[in-house]
Amino acid sequence: MPDNSNNDEQNIPEQYRQPTKEYSGRVIRNNEELVTYSSSSHIRIWYNNQEVGYSLHSHDAVEIIICIQNSYEIHANDHPYHLNEGDILIIPPRVPHEYVNDKYGIRFIYLMEIPFFFESEDYKSVESQFFNAFLCNRETCPEIYDQVYEHFMQINNAYFNNEVFWETTVYARMYRIFGIIGESILSHAEKESKSTSQSFSRITALLHYIDVNYAEDLSTEQAAVFTGFSKFHFLRLFKQYTGYTFHDYLNMKRIRVAEQLLTGDMPVTDIAFRTGFNNLPSFCRTFKKYTNYSPSEYKKLRISEEFSLHDLSKNKK
Repeated sequence: MPDNSNNDEQNIPEQYRQPTKEYSGRVIRNNEELVTYSSSSHIRIWYNNQEVGYSLHSHDAVEIIICIQNSYEIHANDHPYHLNEGDILIIPPRVPHEYVNDKYGIRFIYLMEIPFFFESEDYKSVESQFFNAFLCNRETCPEIYDQVYEHFMQINNAYFNNEVFWETTVYARMYRIFGIIGESILSHAEKESKSTSQSFSRITALLHYIDVNYAEDLSTEQAAVFTGFSKFHFLRLFKQYTGYTFHDYLNMKRIRVAEQLLTGDMPVTDIAFRTGFNNLPSFCRTFKKYTNYSPSEYKKLRISEEFSLHDLSKNKK
């Protein structure tokens, strides 16, 4: 497996060569990337110009790719994203993705752990836009693209120049980036709603209800009643606001929770019922549909990953 971070230093501009931070490279085992950072950081950024791809993998870190020269193709949850120069792709934690590449190009790749944001109420209000990946360019985000791109360039300056408090600077700008994106998503959804305040607030209230009650037996009819719309009107508004059908959104929410529970000691059958599935076969089919793994396979992979990270940590010492 090629290591995308270990480019030929001679072909990397001086200003983008790695600062003096410990790093043991990128490693994939059973489609799980064992992300390692320096002992004092949870961030890794590199200038990438390899002519090879990177096979299917996932990890707990958020990953961002900015295409600088030529083009680049990314598959996230089997959704293809063809990145052109200047495009920014944000891949949330635990989303399986791969790089499809066979030509020279330049891009920046960022890996960082931001657990508090992805567990926040703010994130939950826009989570549907990040179920696969979020593409930001001049076409998809014309009002905010320049701001977002500039923040990432300032992140590069702080990281590669090894500035004092560089990690704090990176996290501060990443939170501002997510704030800009989140505000834009909510503003756009609000503008597209016909009866703006009523439609927007009712769908938002339903999403918050699902966050707490995803394990309940929630039908489309019940969701429509909750919002006070007819079933047909509800389905149209929900798809318009989230980009997903109600059924897909509810299942993806349940699977995200199940992924977290599978990292613990709870039996798979208990997790199935805990996350709202009436029987184990239904849970297994749905889990595999959205993650490409069976629940048991996923659990073994995460356990294997934890042990591997522990071993890597011991070896570094």
